[in-house]
Order: sequence, then C-alpha cells, then structure tokens
Amino acid sequence: MNALSKSCNPARGVWSARLFGSVVTLAAAISLFFAVPPAFAEAEIVAEWLDRNPPLDPNDPAWHKTKAVEVSLYPQRTVSPGSAAMDVARIAVRALYNGEAIALWLEWRDRAPADIVSVGRFADAVAVQWPVEYGPGRGLPYVGMGDPSRPVALWFWRADGKVETLAAAGFGSLTAQPSDGVEAKGVWEDGIWRVVFRRPLRALQGDEMVRFDPARQGLIPLALATWQGEAGQRDGDKRLSGWRALRFEGGKRETGEAELFGAAAPAEGNPEAGRKLMLERDCAGCHAFPGNPERPAAGPDLTYVGGIHNPSYLLESLLQPSQIIVPGKGFHEMEDGRRTSLMPPFEGSEQERRDITAFLGTLR
Repeated sequence: MNALSKSCNPARGVWSARLFGSVVTLAAAISLFFAVPPAFAEAEIVAEWLDRNPPLDPNDPAWHKTKAVEVSLYPQRTVSPGSAAMDVARIAVRALYNGEAIALWLEWRDRAPADIVSVGRFADAVAVQWPVEYGPGRGLPYVGMGDPSRPVALWFWRADGKVETLAAAGFGSLTAQPSDGVEAKGVWEDGIWRVVFRRPLRALQGDEMVRFDPARQGLIPLALATWQGEAGQRDGDKRLSGWRALRFEGGKRETGEAELFGAAAPAEGNPEAGRKLMLERDCAGCHAFPGNPERPAAGPDLTYVGGIHNPSYLLESLLQPSQIIVPGKGFHEMEDGRRTSLMPPFEGSEQERRDITAFLGTLR
C-alpha cells in the first residue's frame, strides 16, 4: 500500500526572545506573539497499540491497519555543503507499540535503490531524531543535530544494512553510541522504500538516548531525514523535516504541550510586509531567500527555513543570533573566546518582528 498520497500541514512552534536587551520568558513570548489553534492534534503521529510485538517486516499486514501521517522533507540548505535538490519530498509515518517495544514505519519515494557503499558511491539512508530530554517548559533542541544544552539521539539505517544509535549536541558532534537495542529493516519495491525501526521501550544501555514511558508521557518530539545515495547525498546533503509530535494511543495531554511542539501561529504578522522589510534591511545582503534577486551566501540560506525550524528558533535567531551559530565561513567572529554571530540583533518594532517572522514562516 502506498501511503504517499495525502497532504500534511507541518506543526508550527513557539517563540522565546531577548527584546531590547531584556530576557522575555517563554510564557510572555507566547502571549506577545502567538495564539494556539485547536487544530493542532491533526499534526500528531499516533503510536497505536498492538497486542503482540510490533513487526519489523515493513510489509506485515499490521502496518496497513494503522493511520499514516505524511511529513514534509525539505532540502538542507542552511549548512554547507547543503543539498542541491530544490523539491520538497514527503515521507509517510506509522507507529505501533505494545508493553515491550515501539516501532516506526517509514515510506518514501526513491526511483532506484542505492545499497552499495564504495569509493564515490553512497547508499540510501534514513534517520529518526529524538530529544534526549523534553517536556512542557523545556525548549526543543536545534533540529539540525541539537545544541550543547539540548542533545539529541538518533536512529540511523542505511540501505547496505547498517543500523546505528547516534547522539549529537550541535554541529560536528555526531558520535556513535552503544546500541540502545534499536533494530531496523528496509525493503525497496516499485520506486518506494519502506523501513521499520523497532526498539525496546526501555533502552538496553546508554545515556544519550530517547526514553519511552507510554503510561506517563504525552507528546514526544521526533524529526526525520533521508539521503538519496544515487544522487550522491551524504552527511549534510539530505532532506529533513521539522520537529513533529508522536503520541502513544490513549496517552495523556499535558498543559503546555501544544506550545512545545509548535501549535502556535503568529499573531497579526503580515508576511508581505515582512518580505519587504527583509529586502529593505541588511537581511537581503546576506541571506538567500525566495524573492531576493541577489542570492547572497554571506549568511545561511533561508529558502526552507519556515518548514524546517519552529518559530521559537526563528525568533531566537532574529533577536539572539549568537545563541546558535550555523557553521559557515564568515558567519561569526571570536569575542572573549566565544563565537559571536556577525549578524546584529534585530532592533525593530514589535510589529516589524511579527511581520518578518510571519514571512519566514512561509518559506517552505
């Protein structure tokens, strides 16, 4: 069964900021910038209960009795070397669990399988990323491999049969971890990859790992990435999603979850006014984005920034650009032994902030 036929609306996030030199709390930022729509639940990936161990075989009939949620995958253009691809892809996700294990079923289009790794040849691959720690009141990690204060755990499968547990706490920090018990199996058929990851609810070992507790957890963040080997994709040359939400069937909903996972929408921001501001201000001289005829490379490419990043990160980058610095030649300087972004903090009005961030949210 081909699940890649539905449309999806990626979840949006919340904002926290430093406004004119003073720190704004998460709750204050939400009240200033966002209103939470009730339709957030539509973005959830539900892990459905199964009265047996979730199957590792992607073609097991149990998978096709569960609901698939489609997730957008955007070319990674922020960090060099990025993806030369220009199209947005889709990946379908299903989830099952029982009292012992959880499994994710992933399906995406790939016209030809690449399952051999050799000099100049690369295999197709897929990864699932989880925050090591998460919950209401705790911000999400940077979606591109986490950050020093918020590490991430990853499950990685490659078409040559390689399966790994990895962890990262920022750019360039990806490290293999002791196996937490994750296993994976992939099948390619008729231009479609189907891959299942399965792991015990309680990890076998390791500190930098995702923890599952169906009886107590509400929503769990996850993000996805794929690599197309025949196109030469590897490392940062990939397609990736923003953070999405997974819930165990029958799981509780906690206060503050919607804000954590990006349920909020910009309040009264005018995207067209934001686009004009981006062109009028120094933004257009450093960043490539749709509608900017200059296409500069002095700063990170913003072409898909609204699809990949939640609004909390977008606002943080606008007002605290040194909080997370994307690797790149000329993106930063050293100041008192610390990396400082060459981008100055935005000092416009509150309405201008709303307008620019509303425009950034449309870039997907």
